[in-house]
Amino acid sequence: MKILGIDPGTLNLGWGLIELDNNQKVIQVKRGCISVPAKDSLFKRLHRLNFELSTLVQEEKPQVAAIEKIFLGKNVDSAFKLGHVRGVCAAQCIAGGAEIVEYAARTVKKQVTGSGAASKELVRTFLYQQLGLRDQGLPMDASDALALAFCHVLHHSVWRKQRGLEI
Repeated sequence: MKILGIDPGTLNLGWGLIELDNNQKVIQVKRGCISVPAKDSLFKRLHRLNFELSTLVQEEKPQVAAIEKIFLGKNVDSAFKLGHVRGVCAAQCIAGGAEIVEYAARTVKKQVTGSGAASKELVRTFLYQQLGLRDQGLPMDASDALALAFCHVLHHSVWRKQRGLEI
């Protein structure tokens, strides 16, 4: 099973991919960031994100896409723009055959570190330790996205155990 985590952003879209074997063991981890020029209009950026994400989904063929839920802070305009990006992400993942799941940032932090108030840096540190990864200097968006995928791995494992299914 391949799980694609997506940390949507209007300038930087983080992605992280975790592949599991039939025994639910992690066999492959990839991560990266799709960046678009800030000088471009929102619609040009959406077009570019759409193209890049389409390519990634076609190459990797994830079965599940874990997308971060929108956090509505003080800037409503940013939330609306982020909604556009999430729509592009969902459409591309569904077109590629992936099931969409959503997780709030606090849920991801709690799953990975045990605290919903953990910093992004602490999440990255815990995540990399648990997956046996080295820091490659990638943007925080990439590790945030990988944390979303890992959160789904953990959530999926718990769900299967609670139902007495094989893991």
